[in-house]
Amino acid sequence: MHPFFDARQLTLGEAMQGIDETLLSQLEAGFKLPVKPAALEQLQAELNRNDPSIDVVSELIATDVAMSATVLRVVNSPNFGKEKEITDINYAVILLGLNTISHIVSRYLLKQVFRQQGCCISLARFWDTSTEISRLCVYIGQSLTRSLPADNLQTLGLFHDIGIPVMAMNYPDYVNVLNEANDNVHASLTQLEDKRYPCNHAILGFYMAHSWHLPKVLCNTVLRHHDLDFLDEHQSSEEERLYYAILKVAENIAHTHKRFRSINNWSSIESQVLATLGWQQNEYQARLEAGESLLIFNAN
Repeated sequence: MHPFFDARQLTLGEAMQGIDETLLSQLEAGFKLPVKPAALEQLQAELNRNDPSIDVVSELIATDVAMSATVLRVVNSPNFGKEKEITDINYAVILLGLNTISHIVSRYLLKQVFRQQGCCISLARFWDTSTEISRLCVYIGQSLTRSLPADNLQTLGLFHDIGIPVMAMNYPDYVNVLNEANDNVHASLTQLEDKRYPCNHAILGFYMAHSWHLPKVLCNTVLRHHDLDFLDEHQSSEEERLYYAILKVAENIAHTHKRFRSINNWSSIESQVLATLGWQQNEYQARLEAGESLLIFNAN
């Protein structure tokens, strides 16, 4: 058992009742819960302004050589088809747009707070999957009649499983639980985690999302993204149910693309997910095929 918890079990119900700031500070200090980078705070503050400045965003990026290199690598990738190499950060920000820049920088900074050393899973593989789901969340969200902020959709995709690397940094045997979850069609990852550990990755992800000042709707979706009854319950808002449904479709597309089968329990939630999104089965199939094409395009 992790020394932070002693004999205590951290439950979903406790998290749903509200944030205990004392517990949050203890988690951050005792459970290696990463602190939000100052650079991300500054970037989000600028992007949340009514008229964000491209110059200010560019200057923030330019202060970090590796971050700048990441942005330039994206803008110079074959996907953008530029004949001449782009070397100016300001021009790169203009070409990519602030939404794309937000996604690139957020992903870069989020990756920096975790280190492979001492982590029992492959972080590279984890980030690849999170990035795929993030792209799919944006794609699905933009196809709906109701408009949702692209940055929220990106963040949900990147952040929904953020508790997994936290677990992997604290429990050396955690990779065995992940492998069991991949092969177990009857139990979710959180159910398997709860049997072995005093917490699960969804709860840790929720507390980390809160400490990073993510919108409440995203925090709650991170907390309950493994709950099969989420769309049944009256205690979730319409907006939360929409984000949940988008995430589930994104997860299922990514999982089907990689493993040629649906995510566990997809059959239990499929009809409610599609109803929440206002889709018929043929519309879902079209999104599934288009989503897989999107993943193939971005992999090349």
